[in-house]
Amino acid sequence: MSIIVAPKDEEYIDILKEYSEYGNTKSDVKFVFKFDERKNMLDIIETYSLDDLIKGKNDVEMAISLMHWVCARYRHGNPPKGLASTRTPQGLMEFANNNEGRTNCRGLSLLLAQLIRAYSIKAFHVTCLPYEDPFNDCHVVVCVYCESLGKCIMLDPSANLYLKNKNGEIISVEEFRDILLADEELVPNLENTNWGNEGSMPNLNNYRNYMAKNLVRISRQYISSYGHDSQDGRAILLPQKYMKNEANNFSKKVQKDFLTSKEDFWQV
Repeated sequence: MSIIVAPKDEEYIDILKEYSEYGNTKSDVKFVFKFDERKNMLDIIETYSLDDLIKGKNDVEMAISLMHWVCARYRHGNPPKGLASTRTPQGLMEFANNNEGRTNCRGLSLLLAQLIRAYSIKAFHVTCLPYEDPFNDCHVVVCVYCESLGKCIMLDPSANLYLKNKNGEIISVEEFRDILLADEELVPNLENTNWGNEGSMPNLNNYRNYMAKNLVRISRQYISSYGHDSQDGRAILLPQKYMKNEANNFSKKVQKDFLTSKEDFWQV
């Protein structure tokens, strides 16, 4: 496989700082939520009494409860093929059930995002990408738009994790990146936290470093719907410096997905 962007031999946080700034060029990108999950997931909802699980909760509490539900049944791992070929919740769950309850970060995030959308909450998975391309590792998390907060929050079902800032507010992916750049305090949730195969608390310093590696580029799909991954394309948020330089190494087809406006990328 040919190298498009070679790795840098630098600390991850230093790379992120070098590529910290976004651009102001506007785009006409639009993101669609079809909310067709519930009618296609009644078997799961009824079998596991998910309506009872979220009853009486606000949108933040509902999303977190559903993450806890996912993580009580499935854990992060990399079984053969890593991910179900079909991206429906039923397919993702069957794959994990056949692999000792394991699937990769993408499988967990696809499952969680669809469960949350079944309750008419805007949720979508984002792929957090490193500087280099091709790469050996990336990470996938879930963004949830909570009307009660007027903002998105980040949920990481690979660790049953959400993070708060120094003011005790649950943060988004965008805020997480800014906090890493500013070297500010992060506070993980303490309940039901699962990290790795041993179910131990995540090492927050390691997690910060890992995500500093994987927040140089960020990708999300245009359409969020039942069984949908990125079949109809994706938008890729790039720092301005990356757009001016490294982006030119990619094919023209891939470059069509690039944008540098964080306001356009994070719209819901």
